[in-house]
Amino acid sequence: MPAEQKLDLLREGSCPGVEYRLAKMPMADVLRTRTVSEARGFLIMLIGANSDDILGFTAFGFEASELMAAVQTAMVGRMPFTMSRDAIFTHPTMSEGLNVLLASVPAKNTRRPA
Repeated sequence: MPAEQKLDLLREGSCPGVEYRLAKMPMADVLRTRTVSEARGFLIMLIGANSDDILGFTAFGFEASELMAAVQTAMVGRMPFTMSRDAIFTHPTMSEGLNVLLASVPAKNTRRPA
């Protein structure tokens, strides 16, 4: 049974008006899930629209706790998501999937308020 793990700084309704970028992908895109034939689930990360701060993360699937530990460490250390995106993770591990997930993050909103 897949496990769900969640880190969320944007609790529903607690931060109205906070803009974010969304990165999401099916767990099947993580190579490690293929080696164990357990590809059910998904990954979702919220990143500030005007910053590279990680605002929230949900992992549902095989070894979700491994991904959660890596993302929680990044959040506690206030690391920009780009550090995890550009990191070289051991192969094959679940954390390696962060590279794939974060490669899809749209560019920062560089518009300045009027």
